[in-house]
Amino acid sequence: MIEDAPFIDAGVFLGMHHEDDRIRKRSLAFFRSHFARQVRMNFEQIGICDAIVWRQSRQAQDLYYPFMDRLHSEMRILREGYAFREINLALDRRELRGLRPEQALLAGQALHREGVLFTHDPALRGLACLRSRLGNFDALDPRAAFPPDLQALYESSRSFIHTAEDWDHVETRHLHPLDHPA
Repeated sequence: MIEDAPFIDAGVFLGMHHEDDRIRKRSLAFFRSHFARQVRMNFEQIGICDAIVWRQSRQAQDLYYPFMDRLHSEMRILREGYAFREINLALDRRELRGLRPEQALLAGQALHREGVLFTHDPALRGLACLRSRLGNFDALDPRAAFPPDLQALYESSRSFIHTAEDWDHVETRHLHPLDHPA
């Protein structure tokens, strides 16, 4: 049921390859536990993942993308954009004003749709308005597994190791319109 499908952000998706063992295990537990269920990820969060992976070496991409492609193809990930009400929430809600645009929009989306949000992002996890909407990684089944062929692709994809520095080039608050000519 779509109403029960939790939201995820780029940090959870990329977290399966994170250098921090705790983040990696929590992200893997999420995806393995939800592999046969539906989840939601907005277009912007998917684009952030691509922006980070495309900055990796060609070799890392060639080993990562077969896993990512199969996961996106086989898992029931509902990809969606924003509703105007979600954009308005991101702009008008005082608590969201200090966030980066992609954070505020994701928070607005989860609030508007009354959905659960799984994120590792401390800024989102610290919002009082999201407190009752945050997914609990500790409640996931740590024994859940991917199908064997997907697990094999995951093992190969681990040549990509996600670090905090990977976010540096997707920082949006300092972009100027002239940085991205049409």
